[in-house]
Amino acid sequence: MTSPPERQWWVVYQEPTPAEMEVVTVELPPGDDAAHDRRCAELEASGHCAYVITAPDEDAAGDIALRVWSEELVTSPTRLAAADAYLATLNQPTTRPLETT
Repeated sequence: MTSPPERQWWVVYQEPTPAEMEVVTVELPPGDDAAHDRRCAELEASGHCAYVITAPDEDAAGDIALRVWSEELVTSPTRLAAADAYLATLNQPTTRPLETT
């Protein structure tokens, strides 16, 4: 049994928080330099980023991109500190006024 041929994919993603990545789309790379430049400008304008991943299909490319993003997060002290700080804000106790009877 043979594996499907591997090809390049662009995994477009966004980071809604410092501790979260969402894959927006997985697409084939642009066909020429002008299309590449145009697509990069679109991604930058929308606040999206992209990984170029070599994989047999879109699902595998998305999975690889998630793993790469996670590895980059935990190996970058700056990114990890930002994620930790963000997560700490979620764990703050909420205060409510005391109820009187």
